[in-house]
Amino acid sequence: MKAVILAGGEGSRLRPLTLGRPKPMTPLFGKPVLGHILDLLRRHGVTEAAITLRYLPAAVTDYFGDGAQLGMSLTYFVEEEPLGTAGGVKKCMDFLGEEDFLVVSGDAVCDLDLGELIALHKSRRSVATLALCRRSEPLEYGLVRTDSQGRVLGFVEKPGWGQVDTELVNTGLYILSHKAMEPVEEGKSWDFGKDLFPQLLERGEALYGWEVPGYWQDMGDCAAYLECVHDALEGRVALDLSAGQGPRPAGVEVKEPCWIGRRVSLAPGCTVGPYAVLGEGSTVATGAVVERSVLLGASVGEGAEVTGAILCKGAAVHRRAMVNPGAVLGEEAVVGPEAIVASGVKLWPRRRVPEGGKATASQVTAGEAPPLKFSAGGVLRGDVGEELTAETMLALGALLGEKGQVGVGWSSGEAAAMLGRALGCGVAAAGGTALVSDAPCPSAGAWLAKTYQIPLSAFVTQDGDAAELRVFAPDGLPLGRPEQRKLEGGLLRGEGSRAPAARVGAFETVTGVRSGYAAEAAALSRLTAIPLRPVSVWVPKGGVENQVLSAALTALGCHVSRGEGRGMPIFSADWGGFRLAAWDEAGHPVSSDHLLVLLTRIEMEHGSGRTVLPAWAPAAADTVAESFRGSLLRLGRDGEEARRLWGEQPWMWDAVFAACRICARLGLTGETLSALCHGLPLFATARGEVGLRSGRGRLMGAALAQPGARPQGEGARIQVGEGWVYVIPNSRRQALRVIAEATTMEAAQELCARYQEKLRQMDERE
Repeated sequence: MKAVILAGGEGSRLRPLTLGRPKPMTPLFGKPVLGHILDLLRRHGVTEAAITLRYLPAAVTDYFGDGAQLGMSLTYFVEEEPLGTAGGVKKCMDFLGEEDFLVVSGDAVCDLDLGELIALHKSRRSVATLALCRRSEPLEYGLVRTDSQGRVLGFVEKPGWGQVDTELVNTGLYILSHKAMEPVEEGKSWDFGKDLFPQLLERGEALYGWEVPGYWQDMGDCAAYLECVHDALEGRVALDLSAGQGPRPAGVEVKEPCWIGRRVSLAPGCTVGPYAVLGEGSTVATGAVVERSVLLGASVGEGAEVTGAILCKGAAVHRRAMVNPGAVLGEEAVVGPEAIVASGVKLWPRRRVPEGGKATASQVTAGEAPPLKFSAGGVLRGDVGEELTAETMLALGALLGEKGQVGVGWSSGEAAAMLGRALGCGVAAAGGTALVSDAPCPSAGAWLAKTYQIPLSAFVTQDGDAAELRVFAPDGLPLGRPEQRKLEGGLLRGEGSRAPAARVGAFETVTGVRSGYAAEAAALSRLTAIPLRPVSVWVPKGGVENQVLSAALTALGCHVSRGEGRGMPIFSADWGGFRLAAWDEAGHPVSSDHLLVLLTRIEMEHGSGRTVLPAWAPAAADTVAESFRGSLLRLGRDGEEARRLWGEQPWMWDAVFAACRICARLGLTGETLSALCHGLPLFATARGEVGLRSGRGRLMGAALAQPGARPQGEGARIQVGEGWVYVIPNSRRQALRVIAEATTMEAAQELCARYQEKLRQMDERE
């Protein structure tokens, strides 16, 4: 059997380790990672391989040549333009002929049993057989859903936690038939997981996925690289560690397990290990300590300490300096005497920490602090001056500025203003135009993005010492997860444009957002052109969101009193203007779940007869839609159509629009809010959480296997008797969130507690 090795990766997340070399050439125990993959193929009798290249192809071809010295025959295919994983393999079809063939990544560390995978492929006669492995934290991988017989049911590429319902992930190692490649167009960019495999499933072709014995690890970033080193030294992965290994010097304390290469200089009195790898040309001086670290031809001075770090070729750590876990020093980076490199800090090549200095932020090309991660709600949150700094905002602005126009807004404090201005400077530095608005709150910033169709818009708010940043797409909705990942990756890699003086961007001011936002909320929320009966409402005094809400309700024709009292409904906006709180005329709270169902009823009666809700929203909304013979979509489950409709109905996610929509209904019919709520189906919801010992994906898969379970795109909805339970992974903790729905609060709480216990028992069995 022939093989195709995909080796065109740049390895941007592994920087600075991969600067100047393609990812498959990353050194690991004296040879490139790709060399270990070739060893794996040869051990299983595969001696003919095509290698697809794109980034710095000569680095691979010059090192391996025709493969004769390895006992193999290697043929190279260089991509001038990126063709994707499947597109790159398509280019090799003449080499492969008509027989089944193997596809493997050239930058993963693995010793999977290829013989068993080939045997399984032949026994099932499938067009494609995928090697799978389990990951309890699968967000950086592609999920593969299979039935009990191993037949593939579907794929989810780079999921959010809400989409995780299995722990089985795609390793990128496949056995394919010639037929499997027929849909791939020559010269076009095609990906296996996103394009080809889903199309084969639609055609009814048989694809199988198997968890085969052995080890597999995507060497995606520096932490994963160190994990591979640790596992190899532990013997968890079968790699040939003999090549390039040198003798153990006398008079040196070596704590096993360790790997010491040739021409390594270790002075008496130094301590090496455990879990240390010292590549060729490394030196360690007297009194120095190197543990759980990789030196790729670096030097460590007298009395210095290096723990859990990676030091590239030519990097130097001088006397009594300290390099902490997670740090990475690029080639020829220097840490001066008695200096400190903090945990997680990366120094790009030839960067220097002065004597006695302390590096607490990464020093990369763009000079920015380490990046942040978007939360499940699409928010970047952190302490001002620590996680959220002016440098971070400059770097983010430079990434956003590549889109041209970028909306910029802030509220609630001088720190938010500082961060917003820094972001605008980054936009201008990239040659973009920063549209600085007077939007009073994030929801107004979202409205501005949609109204002006701004490619990207950002809004910063302050909460004490912390700040939050939201980024909106042109439809006014938060960026999708793929776009968020691009920004996270760009921050990590120090990307972002810097324009010359002649092309530096400009600042423009957009005013009148508050009044325009309030006026449009009132105008679009009307259900009819018929004049409305006056509706009297309370709006609390606090918060800029409530100032806008009061203006919008007044524009609708309501009599608005600021404060709180009885006899009139109360509406309040919070969480940046995206969450509505309400109380009826008697002062009874109307839950957020009931408000969603109420808005669904209004849309069914007076709107288009179609609406969309989040995956977690109550099943009672489906009952309302069915009673009006309407259509209810769910975000995540119903794809782009659901997102488009969600953007067209801002009252479903914007507190100002929602309050106007409800008051428009009250003004049309003359009902009270209490009476309107009493017309909804009887239901109550209770919420809980279950901490897990096993993985979230594994338990979600078990939950979906329960009778009455329905996938929701994000999470699972399970019918239990006459009630419903919604289960979704917690994005921050090893836990599942549970929302139970029943006709009464007592029944909902009992159902929630019962299902929490059921999940605990399932967790124990797993």
